[in-house]
Amino acid sequence: MPHGLGQHHAHDPRAALRFFARSGHSFVAQDGPRVVGVVLAQAVWQGDQVTVLITRLLSSSDEATRALLGAVVKSAYDAGVYEVAMHVDPANEPLSRALEDYGFRLGPLLLGVRVLGSRGERGEVAGVLE
Repeated sequence: MPHGLGQHHAHDPRAALRFFARSGHSFVAQDGPRVVGVVLAQAVWQGDQVTVLITRLLSSSDEATRALLGAVVKSAYDAGVYEVAMHVDPANEPLSRALEDYGFRLGPLLLGVRVLGSRGERGEVAGVLE
């Protein structure tokens, strides 16, 4: 069952963030009945530590992007997880700026992806995390 977050006015995407308990740290931003953004994130174990990994963040505005990032950061912190990570296309300057504004450090590492099996044979090159 979704739980509303935030007590802001109706045009603020944070006013309509919804948390879905079965999806880990995932949220949807709504403006009335219209979905204006979604972030899919989950806890992933890295050896003896856990990270909340954002696998998708799609939004129609910078405000929705920032609200969704804030929701994931708060959700991770509230769950006792002290690291949030996301693969970022450096060409996506608005998302890069929003991440930096939330204290994310954008490192020099690139994501290497190789698509295997019939997907690779068909020439698909985009991985799940892209």
